[in-house]
Amino acid sequence: MPIAAAHDGYKLWYDVVGDGPAIIMPARLRNEFAALGAALSDQHRVVRYKPRQVVGVMEPEPDASGQWEPTSWAQYPLDVEIADLHAVADAAGVTDFVLAGYSGMAALAAFLGPISHRVIGLMIGGFPLLASCDYWLGFEEGARAALIQAGLPDSAADHHLGRLLYREWGSRDDMVALTAMTGPKILWYGSRDCEPDCRMYDFVGGAAIARNIRNHADELRRAGFELIELEGHDHIGALADADLIAPQLSAALAKAGW
Repeated sequence: MPIAAAHDGYKLWYDVVGDGPAIIMPARLRNEFAALGAALSDQHRVVRYKPRQVVGVMEPEPDASGQWEPTSWAQYPLDVEIADLHAVADAAGVTDFVLAGYSGMAALAAFLGPISHRVIGLMIGGFPLLASCDYWLGFEEGARAALIQAGLPDSAADHHLGRLLYREWGSRDDMVALTAMTGPKILWYGSRDCEPDCRMYDFVGGAAIARNIRNHADELRRAGFELIELEGHDHIGALADADLIAPQLSAALAKAGW
């Protein structure tokens, strides 16, 4: 598999399929978003890569290496994250691109997108963009505290950067930057996401993802987002059914000229 070298020599795994306008998707696992990426690759150059450490638990990456200790940061290492993203884009032969993701990776994409001058659009799913960061900050802080109390400091460390991300994101107002993006802006979600019958409800039911997206629908549309609601799907189904999702995303990308 290809490896991109970051500015400090750290090695980042990435994968490329297809040709055309570029979509970059950060992923926690090597197979995360692989089916969706393959379904979009007939018209797009889809690049998936694994950041050094992001929100939640990541699959160990045997080909990655370099000096990196996420718990040493007192503020989110935004400059490092953006530089890594650009290094992957360079290695994949990409200039400007749409940044994409689902769930936790949608959060990362939406957090980084307004800061990178090379991100011209967003394609994110299963995340309540524009809703308060307080819920997710509490989730990360609570998980970290519980794991420390349980005597599992290594597991608690998995939530260190997540809490820093949501602290910083909560202090920002990205509406001007989001509105100014000239490329596709797409947000898709299942109508049952984080409702009581959602398969993720016991884990993050309080996020009320579908309801929060609907509550901010007018603001999102004013910022230029196309909202795609997948009727009857929960958080898992709104990603897993690539045969249903990919054609709708492709049509929205084409409509936006991408």
